[in-house]
Amino acid sequence: MDISNGIIKIDNELVVKPNFTFEQFKETKFYNNQDGIRIIYLDGQQIIENRKYIVSLFFLNGKIYMLSLICCEQEYSENDECKRKDLHDIVLHEFGIVDNGKFEWGEIESVYDARSNVSSINIIYYVST
Repeated sequence: MDISNGIIKIDNELVVKPNFTFEQFKETKFYNNQDGIRIIYLDGQQIIENRKYIVSLFFLNGKIYMLSLICCEQEYSENDECKRKDLHDIVLHEFGIVDNGKFEWGEIESVYDARSNVSSINIIYYVST
């Protein structure tokens, strides 16, 4: 993960970066006839920087808008899902991000959505037209 330029290497196979397109995604082993309009969940856990994640991609007008990561290094019960955010905060801190990060290419945030009871690291790319 190179936060200086927004490049995220997933399982040494998929490289997501600013302006990554759905057409480029279709050329990877992760493409499985997804349509690029709905959220794309990669099958199984993926390795990023020696950690396991559940990975989702969101495209907007054919370009990457957001990459969502849920770290699976520890198991949490449904009642303790909010504690996963603490793990995500630690992961971001390891990259020098303390209170979420804003960059030229986008933003990185650690969030907990109480309504859906999901914690995630969201990498939001500024979509250029």
